[in-house]
Amino acid sequence: MSTRKSGVWCVVKTCNNITEKRHFFTFPKEYDRWLKWIYACGRVDLKVMGPEYAHRNYRLCHLHFEEKWYKISKSRACLHPDAVPTIFFERK
Repeated sequence: MSTRKSGVWCVVKTCNNITEKRHFFTFPKEYDRWLKWIYACGRVDLKVMGPEYAHRNYRLCHLHFEEKWYKISKSRACLHPDAVPTIFFERK
């Protein structure tokens, strides 16, 4: 998924107050990679829902990935298949 659309939010609880333009990525369907994502972003509560549900319903914005893991063009953002989120923020 590319630029922010109405109703699309980052799954990271401390992220939704950030106002800059963001690009969103769906959770991976592959179980092992999906587990890495939910543990990295502190959303272990999503484990009971499974990777397919998370893939269809949750997004993570580009601010949680190092720049080496994604490319943003005028029309879309692409995430490297091995990317795992590593950047998180403290609540202010």
